[in-house]
Amino acid sequence: MAPNARGEQSITVSAVFTVFAFLFVMLRMYTRLFMVRAIGVEDYCIVASMIFSIGFTTCIGVQVRYGLGKHHTDLTDSGELIKMMKAFYVSIIAYNLSLSFTKVSILLQYRRVFTKPKFVMAVWITFAIVIVYSVWAALGSVFQCLPISAFWTQDHSKCIDQFVAWFFNASANIVSDLVIIILPMPVIRDLNLRRRQKNLLMGVFAVGGFVCVVSIIRLHSLVGISNSKDPTWDNAPAASWSSVEVNVAIVCSSLPCIRPLLSRWLPQLFTSKYKSTPRSIPFERSTYGRHTDIGVALSELRKNSPSRSSDLDSPTDAIKVVTEVSVNIDSVNSKEGNDSLRMQNAFERESSTESLVQSPRSAVRST
Repeated sequence: MAPNARGEQSITVSAVFTVFAFLFVMLRMYTRLFMVRAIGVEDYCIVASMIFSIGFTTCIGVQVRYGLGKHHTDLTDSGELIKMMKAFYVSIIAYNLSLSFTKVSILLQYRRVFTKPKFVMAVWITFAIVIVYSVWAALGSVFQCLPISAFWTQDHSKCIDQFVAWFFNASANIVSDLVIIILPMPVIRDLNLRRRQKNLLMGVFAVGGFVCVVSIIRLHSLVGISNSKDPTWDNAPAASWSSVEVNVAIVCSSLPCIRPLLSRWLPQLFTSKYKSTPRSIPFERSTYGRHTDIGVALSELRKNSPSRSSDLDSPTDAIKVVTEVSVNIDSVNSKEGNDSLRMQNAFERESSTESLVQSPRSAVRST
């Protein structure tokens, strides 16, 4: 068998990013199951996305095995070419489903964290658009040709224009990614937080911007093969970028969920110091890990979403152990009992209080 360096490079890149995304999903599930002890529909969606991503990478491996990355003039076995096209057909379906489940997971996560009516309405509208687009992408992938077998047999049949569909789907993915990234920014901007805390929280939600960059690069690679006379050779980079896109999306959607785990593993990166001011009030924290800017910011989201705070952090049958610390601040700004504390100055010392969630048998009240 002739060497296929281009194809091997494609499957290597895809496999590396798939393993990377799989590790993040495992960390996410560990955090949700054993630390937060609350798992939601969005977590199941990201698991589904990971399954389709693994399937997508497997299809790339099959395509490489039967000719992806080689010049089409070197492919003389029509049977192998048909096998490659079958794998290509399945890979398109897996790609669209993986991205769709990731977007749904992120929007469901927004719904749990934020409860402002206008934002909830915006989330549901975006959710509906994503669902409609996802159904279109899935059905369009399955029924690209009628009969379906014409996709790999290349017989005379009715097929949609592949490149038009690819460009439309790629553009729709980029636009929807941008909308999902921008969606929570106005809500975060209105929180009573210090500028640094707002910026950190915005950064957590905006990390998905990297997915947009990858999507644009992938779109550029599709332009390169739209008029290709050697598709088996030219399609290898597009396959790699498609795999990078779906797996980076999974990683970005999981990052906010593993913050409690990162706070425990890397406290030096998540701990901040504060200085005291003349006034002191009690302050309760119910976040995992040490006192952090991101921790405070996420706590503010929970304060603004009281009806869902238990869903985010603890199971309903658990006893939450909290530590009260004295916080010195200059002023307190409240709105109808639901607004957050605005901290004009920082704490005098580094706080190392932690909040625990234990089972009813082992819980101990600490003050």
